[in-house]
Amino acid sequence: MHGDDTPPAPRQPLVLRDPIGRPARPPGLIVAGASVLLCTGIVFALMDWWPGHGHTVDAFTNSMSVLVFGVLLVIVGLVWAIKSAYVIGRDRRWSWWIAAAPIVVVAATVAAAVIPSPSFESSRSDFDLAARTALSSPDPAVFDIPVGPYTMSRIERHNNGAVYFYDADRNFLTTSGGWIYSPAGPPPDRAGIDRIESTHLDGPWYEFTAVWRE
Repeated sequence: MHGDDTPPAPRQPLVLRDPIGRPARPPGLIVAGASVLLCTGIVFALMDWWPGHGHTVDAFTNSMSVLVFGVLLVIVGLVWAIKSAYVIGRDRRWSWWIAAAPIVVVAATVAAAVIPSPSFESSRSDFDLAARTALSSPDPAVFDIPVGPYTMSRIERHNNGAVYFYDADRNFLTTSGGWIYSPAGPPPDRAGIDRIESTHLDGPWYEFTAVWRE
C-alpha cells in the first residue's frame, strides 16, 4: 500500500477578504472628479495660464500650486489604488470607473507636453501695440497691465523713446526681468540699476535682466 496518492490541492492566490461579504465599491465620481480638478490646476500652473483678469500669476504662486495640487493628487491616487485593489483583487471583477482617473492623468500629461508655453514671439503683436500705447500715453508709467499671456508689474516710458516692460513673474527681491522696446539701439544703463543684461530679440525689441542697487 502506498497510502493516499491524492495530489495536494493547489495553493490559492492571495485574495483580500471581507468577513461580511459585501462587494467592494470601485473608485467612483468623487475620485474621477477630484483627479480632473487637480490635474487641471497643475496644467494651468505649469502653463502659467489662469481664468480671470490677467490670466497669469507670479512664479512662486505657480510653483506652490503645483506642489499643493501634486500632493493632493498623490492622496487621491492612494484612494484610487486601494479601492481598485479591493475590486480587482478581492471581488475578481472590473469597473470602468477604475480607468477614469488614470485616463485623466495621462490626458493632463499629454496636454502639458503638447500645449506651447507662452512666448514673446507668439505675443509680438500685443507687445507692439502696448509699446505704441505707452509712447502716446501722457502717463510715463502704468502698473499691472496684461500683455498677451503675460502680466506686467509696470510699463515705463523713458525720454530716449525706450519702453520697459517689467514681467511680474520675474520680479524677485532686487532682480527684475522683462522686455525693452528700444528703437535707438541697445538700451542704455538705467539710474538705480547696478547691472543690466540685455539680449537682442528682433527689430527694436530686447529681453533684459536687471539687478537693482540696494
